[in-house]
Amino acid sequence: MMINRLGNETKKVVMIEANDTELKVQQNSVDILLIKKDINEIKTNHLAHIEEDIKKIDKKVEKIDLRLWGIMMLIVASAVANYWM
Repeated sequence: MMINRLGNETKKVVMIEANDTELKVQQNSVDILLIKKDINEIKTNHLAHIEEDIKKIDKKVEKIDLRLWGIMMLIVASAVANYWM
């Protein structure tokens, strides 16, 4: 009888471990699906907005760059003009 009782307890422990493993697998599957959904949302929505923002910033940097070159040319021209006068 003791062997039978130990055998049942071992089966119960194995069943509990199997159920726990199944729950963990199910939770991991849900987590993976949520991660995939988030990645897809980032690719389709957020990246487009980021690209637009980067293009706007790039245009502004180009304008500032041209202005700085213009200012530098004026400074050089005024220095050369003062040298010849």
